[in-house]
Amino acid sequence: TSIEPQTIGVFLSPKLARIEKLKSNNPIVAMTMAWQYLSDIFMQTLNGILSVLSTFLVGSGPPPGQSISGPIGLIKQGSNVVATKDWTAVLLFAAALSVNLGVINALPLPALDGGQLVFVLAEALTGRKVDQRLQEGITSAAVLFLLWVSVSAAIGDVGNILSGAL
Repeated sequence: TSIEPQTIGVFLSPKLARIEKLKSNNPIVAMTMAWQYLSDIFMQTLNGILSVLSTFLVGSGPPPGQSISGPIGLIKQGSNVVATKDWTAVLLFAAALSVNLGVINALPLPALDGGQLVFVLAEALTGRKVDQRLQEGITSAAVLFLLWVSVSAAIGDVGNILSGAL
């Protein structure tokens, strides 16, 4: 089953385009189809995040508020999915949201789990703890970055809703 295109965290498209239901009586085929769907969501999310980060680092392309969607956009998109009254679409939306949050949480930003893992790996490789002040400074910068992205996303979501783009 696939939903194309998706708007989960990384803003890929503002509207649910279609829902395709795939069925199988064979459990192996069903697990293969589910794995393929999960892989597709994961890759779309990862590619979207990498695209946003590269745009941020290079400084070209649309501002972050136009290229990502935050909680406001997710609620709007979720209400659109629920309005279809199709429980398959709702469950797929929830699955895509869960995968998206997992991918984002695994990013190597110190305020997230992936960043904490980087500090643990650094300690394991060097055999000593990372300097407390250095860790706090890096974490503070990461938190400021995440706040900036969150505020940009919220402003972009409100702008998209007001303009009818979302």
